[in-house]
Amino acid sequence: MGFLLAMMLTAQGAYARPELLVDSAWLSQHLNDANIRIVDLRPRGYGDGHIPEAVWLDNNWIRNPKAPPDFLPTPQEFEALMAKLGISNNTRVIAYDERGGIYAARLWWILNYYGHSNVALLDGGWVKWIAEQRATTAATPAVAAASFRVKPGTVKVATADQVKAAINARDVKLVDARTQGEIDGKDLRNIKRGGFIESSIPVYWEDTLDPTTRAFKPAADIAKLYRDKGITSNDHVLVYCQVGMRASHDLFTLALIGHDLTKLSNYYGAWEEWGNRDDTPIKTKQ
Repeated sequence: MGFLLAMMLTAQGAYARPELLVDSAWLSQHLNDANIRIVDLRPRGYGDGHIPEAVWLDNNWIRNPKAPPDFLPTPQEFEALMAKLGISNNTRVIAYDERGGIYAARLWWILNYYGHSNVALLDGGWVKWIAEQRATTAATPAVAAASFRVKPGTVKVATADQVKAAINARDVKLVDARTQGEIDGKDLRNIKRGGFIESSIPVYWEDTLDPTTRAFKPAADIAKLYRDKGITSNDHVLVYCQVGMRASHDLFTLALIGHDLTKLSNYYGAWEEWGNRDDTPIKTKQ
């Protein structure tokens, strides 16, 4: 679906792919549905309180910093992790965090990469859930192990070599989801070299969120954000950040407004790899 269609759907009050989001009111009525697995991806706080029936997943478990060139857990490792969480190929996964989806979107991306598209983010996540004073618990749910099998997916992973080939490519838009301080090379975040990749377009991931509720902005606003940056529905879009989380969020919002999933790629090595190598070209502000 293109941006024009996304805009038409927005006029009717809908995203192009509304199934990628669930509302807190709906989730509160479906906490015990047998085919749902709620996943809490907050780095901390799960033991103090979480959404009832939610399991916790450490976001670090779905990216291996020592596994170039794609930095992915192996299919076998990912299958075992999903099975341990009680996620089967028939499970509807609902992910949330406390920052508007920065951690949850990475689970959405990798599940889609490994062939499981039945996954959504809780709109507004923990912030909206708590603001609405919805039920929480400190109890860990009993989870029966499931059988999960990796299948061919839709969204792509990109390697450093593929990023190099995409620089100034006419049919690929490189997108930088990092802060301006990182792009300017002032905020190194323990990376050896700072700056940005030539021809990349900055689209900061938080610009797609309501700053108060942490819910996603209307589809028209998100579509305009990308359109104003020159990113069209025909483009292959390759996004990078530092470790693949903010990039996943940008990819999620593109999917939400209807972008072809097979044209969305996450450079999963990200700046953690690019900025620490000596053979990767880096531009700096003059």
